[in-house]
Formats: sequence, structure tokens, C-alpha cells
Amino acid sequence: MNCKNNGFSGSAFHKLFWIAANAYNEYVFGKAMEKISEYNANATAYLNSCIEQWSRHKFDSTVCCDHNTTNFVESFNACTKPFRDMPVFSLLEAIRSWCMQRVGARFDKAVDMEEGQLTAYALKELEERTAESRLCYATACGGGEFEVRDGHVNFPIRLATRSCACGKWQICGIPCKHALRVIYDQRMNPHDFISPWFKAAAYKLTYAEHIHPMADPSQWPDFGLPSIQPPTIKRPSGRPAKKRKRGANEPKKGKRNTNVKCGKCREFGHNSRTCKSGGTSATGPSTSKSGAAGASTSNGGPNTRKRSKAAA
Repeated sequence: MNCKNNGFSGSAFHKLFWIAANAYNEYVFGKAMEKISEYNANATAYLNSCIEQWSRHKFDSTVCCDHNTTNFVESFNACTKPFRDMPVFSLLEAIRSWCMQRVGARFDKAVDMEEGQLTAYALKELEERTAESRLCYATACGGGEFEVRDGHVNFPIRLATRSCACGKWQICGIPCKHALRVIYDQRMNPHDFISPWFKAAAYKLTYAEHIHPMADPSQWPDFGLPSIQPPTIKRPSGRPAKKRKRGANEPKKGKRNTNVKCGKCREFGHNSRTCKSGGTSATGPSTSKSGAAGASTSNGGPNTRKRSKAAA
């Protein structure tokens, strides 16, 4: 959104931006930034001013988190949607009740977790990357170093430092498919190479406390404080709005993509009528068929004969 506000937009820029944002290593990031520089040099200067805030390869590896979006905020907004039209006190009570149920369920789950057990997220990621590692081939180089071939690209692996040239293992804390290929070939347990942040000890510390139940507001003690009255503002007509107000450049929810694709040259940004490439349109045969169908109808089809008989 900040890029759009600064005049950097378009489908090509959007695609290159997310390639650079999701890059786990300097090489992929540099290739994407080179193409962005060819598109707009000012965009490169703006993005380079805050790389550590949006590109994964610059994230702190000790945190072991590769999330570069605010989708969890959108999820929270979606959960509080049924309560948005309530008064402030009722809204806060509804949010407290929702948080109490969510934290309470995870508190009970943390109590039953065994020592060294992985969280549900780490277990799911491990299963997906294990399936992907079947297409990789590892070669031992000695000294705890390995070379893994993924397609036509080789990736150096060092188990001692828990590092891979793709960069994914260092950033997210869970072995990538290249590292898993080496771990399985060496008959090792992949759980030993996962960051402690995804194990039972850290999960227990996160949910060591829970939200305690509260009595009804009518049973709360009286401290002699003045009661807060609602503001003297006339309520507007119509139902209260529940959807959040979107920015001027933010796409509307539920709307289809407005990028137009040409039917002649297959490029985005224009249609076949305004195409300047001079390609041949693929609508010729269909037009002739429609013309032939129109001629047969005008000469008198079954429906025309039925109407003439009814009129007679």
C-alpha cells in the first residue's frame, strides 16, 4: 500500500515485489531488485530504505519467524465482526470472553504436551517439507557438510551450524526440504534440528497463564465512582457499519481482478480492440457462425413457422 501511495504499482511491480519480499537468500532478492530497478529506479531506492521490515532474508534469525504480512490482524478483525455494533463496554466483554475461550483451550493443551513434543504448526510444516524432500538428492562432502541437488540447482548444507544456502532453515527455524533430505539419509531424527521455539517447553511458557472467569457486572463492588454516560450525539439513520473503511488505493473486497488481458497478444493492460500489436483476433470463426445462425433464423426456423400457423 505504501508503494502504491508513492506511485509504484502495476501487475509487473506487484509480482516482483512479492518475489523480493518472500526471498530467503540474497541471490533471489538481488535478482528481483534488479528487475524492479529496470521497471522504476525510484522504487528500488524506496524499498532499500527499509529492507529489514519487509524482506524475509533480512529478518532476525533468532526470532525464527518468517511472517511478513499482518494476516493475523485481519483474522482478529474477522472474529470481532459480530460485536462491532455493540456499545464499548459490551464490545470489550465480548472480546474478553472470546480471548478467554481461546487461551483456555491452549492452556489445557499445553498441560497435556509431553517433553520435546512439537507444536501443531511445526508438525504440519515438517510433514509438507518431508514430502518435498523426496525429489532432492544429497551428496556427503565430509566434515558434516553436504551438497543437495534440487532440480538443476545445488545447495550446500552444514548440519553443525544448521544452515542451508536457500536460507529457509535459518529464518524459520524448521529444516527446509534440502536439510531434511540430508537428515533422513544420515538416519537422524528431524525433531532434533527444529528450533526450541516450536517445542513443548516454549508452548508451556507461552500459555502458562489463562484468563480467570469474572462475575456478572451487577455483582461488582461499588467504588463510588461516577457513572459514565453515553455521548450526546444523535444517532445517524440506517444500520451501524460493520465493515472497516478501506483506503483509497486498497482493492474492494469481493471484487474481481480489474487487470484486463488482451485476447490477441495475451498482454495485460489493454483489450483486443485497443491492441497495437496487429495480431489476428480469434473471434473470426465465431462471428461467421453467429452470422450463419442469424441467416438461418431470418429465413424462417421452426419457431417462425409455428407463429405463422397460430396467426392463421
